[in-house]
Amino acid sequence: MARLVLCVLALLTAGVLSEPVRDNASQKAADPVFLQRQMDLMSLFFHIHEPNYFESCQTISKSWSLEKNIERYNNVTAVTTFIEMLEHQWELPRAVPFSILESEHRFEATTLYNVLYSAKDYDTFYKTAVYLRDRVNENLFVYVLSVVIATRPDTKGIYIPRLYEVFPSYFNNGEIMTTAQRINTHGFRMIDHYHSTYKWDENVVIRWNATIWPYYNSQSTPVAYFTHDYTLNTFYYNVHLSQPGWLNSEVLPVNRQRRGEWFWFFHKQLVARYYMERLSNGLGEIPELGHEIVKEGYNSGLLYHNGVPFPVRPNYFHLNQPQFVNTIQEINDYERRIRDAIDQGYLINNLGEHINLRAPEAIETLGRVIEVNVDSPNAQYYKDFITLWKKVLGNSLVQEHQYFHHFVPLVVPSVLEHYQTALRDPAFYMIWKRVLGLFQSWQEKLPQYKREELALPQVQIQKVDVDKLVTYFEYTYLNVSSHLHMNEEEAKEVYDQVSVLVQHPRLNHKRFQVRVNVNSEVAKSVLVKFFLAPKYDSHGSEIPLHLNTQNFMQLDEFVYDLPVGECVITRDSLDASGKDWASSFQVYETAEKALHGKGQLHTEQTNTMDKLANHLLLPKGRVGGMPYVLMVYISEYRAPKVPRNTASDLTFPLGLHPFIYHLTDESLGFPVNRPLYTWQVEGVKNLWFQDVLIHHKHTPEIEVPHQE
Repeated sequence: MARLVLCVLALLTAGVLSEPVRDNASQKAADPVFLQRQMDLMSLFFHIHEPNYFESCQTISKSWSLEKNIERYNNVTAVTTFIEMLEHQWELPRAVPFSILESEHRFEATTLYNVLYSAKDYDTFYKTAVYLRDRVNENLFVYVLSVVIATRPDTKGIYIPRLYEVFPSYFNNGEIMTTAQRINTHGFRMIDHYHSTYKWDENVVIRWNATIWPYYNSQSTPVAYFTHDYTLNTFYYNVHLSQPGWLNSEVLPVNRQRRGEWFWFFHKQLVARYYMERLSNGLGEIPELGHEIVKEGYNSGLLYHNGVPFPVRPNYFHLNQPQFVNTIQEINDYERRIRDAIDQGYLINNLGEHINLRAPEAIETLGRVIEVNVDSPNAQYYKDFITLWKKVLGNSLVQEHQYFHHFVPLVVPSVLEHYQTALRDPAFYMIWKRVLGLFQSWQEKLPQYKREELALPQVQIQKVDVDKLVTYFEYTYLNVSSHLHMNEEEAKEVYDQVSVLVQHPRLNHKRFQVRVNVNSEVAKSVLVKFFLAPKYDSHGSEIPLHLNTQNFMQLDEFVYDLPVGECVITRDSLDASGKDWASSFQVYETAEKALHGKGQLHTEQTNTMDKLANHLLLPKGRVGGMPYVLMVYISEYRAPKVPRNTASDLTFPLGLHPFIYHLTDESLGFPVNRPLYTWQVEGVKNLWFQDVLIHHKHTPEIEVPHQE
């Protein structure tokens, strides 16, 4: 298992909130019990499409019984329900698509979660997971097991393999995976036969560039390097795993008090970042989503493991087709209920009581209602129109449901219906532009910020200096061997003889610094935020501040201790963009060596991810330089109402630390969480707008890692 090949190179990720400068938590080495659990649980993700080849797991799988051990679970109802599902074959079969947005699939997932989570001790949990691994759908199993590991106290800090290592077919299209399978069959013999392959050390590399695939060409193809970025898509999936809508707040490992506000803020960040990438490539505004025609189609080229292709949306996709009429009517009704509540200033809960929406803190309730998570005060009335949009625009409604044993629907979800692929489709951003419009209409009904709410007396920004901002493309390599079936010898030895990598070009930026010259009359702790927004729209017109508010993406946030007098706050892009994700191979190898007394495993090193995607911190810009606006804002530091537990922060298994934690009690995105007018910020000395240029350079002009 030491040769567990899930990913060869360290894969970069990261995003929006950074550690306070005063947070110096000490590193803690994992003990032998933790190390063994780390290795045992990682083995359950290995070649998930195939049977479990580890002898110890095979022994457990054959001997364990849910019925005989039912007293070892707290939720007996969930266990008996699942036993009945297995007996009558009411569970989703293996090797078919799974969608958490499908109600019957979600019921099985939540039942399985309750079984695993309610195990009274780790031994019961682990043996149950081993027993069920080969008995339930592999996609559902990985999804549920990941959520359980993230929420069980006795698995806190366990590294969860990144989804692009477990299911690479979600991140590489059918052409790539077909080539990889042929290489797996023929070894090195046929490398010269394929124009896209070459040998690199003991690996076979498949060259790939999503922006020039000849079988898919649309208006958004030039930004495929962003929308198809596998680390960004996995990050979005992991954010969902950290707070799935079907899971109660009390169980969530993060954002228990602010899940609704976070739901809004996170998607605002994504749409703002995508918009800047569109402008960098001359694509113009994100199209409005109406009820007649969607001009831009989408063909992912992805294949499910059983060979079924993902649904395709053709160009000039008509929404007034007969099969969509009822669904579009439902969408209109559900959206209207939200708009009516915003206009009236209150929501109605399931008891018929009014919930005030005219207060800033109502963002929490509004977010929960629009997401329709289990904490919504009235999910029976304010229903899920976002999922309906995804099914319509994904063109999956045309697939007639077939049922497994007349009970479980066999579906063919589109990319929009998976959190790990949704960002690929330009329709995702159209949907969310529409949803954010609802939030914006609510924000516009709140009182405008007064100057005294924005100002920080006795603190003045005197100047901001920014190094030259330069972006470029570099190669990164994704190991897809976990998708390739093992031969008899590989299964016996439990390792991959052939390592197949896919070479993806991705956007990155050169290291830079931001220096903020500040004069303070008092010594105090402050919160410093950096925001970035486009200066001009797609027509070349400067965007007014009150309209640009929705386009500001928060790059960084950190606590700083200001001294009396003048000082320079220096922030490096490495601090702003955070650390890289470790690969599963690195984590497993380190854990195995540490278990045998050779080195140590520090969980905060394997799980930390500070930013949305560190290589995507900056938009591409243009060769001659593209103008953007950098906003620097300094405010009074106010400790969050719920104190951070640094020790638990450092052991969050999905690699999102501390993106999903809050450094302050301030509203997320403040002060651009409401429309901000120029007259409001005049004379506010703790806020500074700086024009910057982002230059894009061709790869040969930049020193980059290995490339063919």
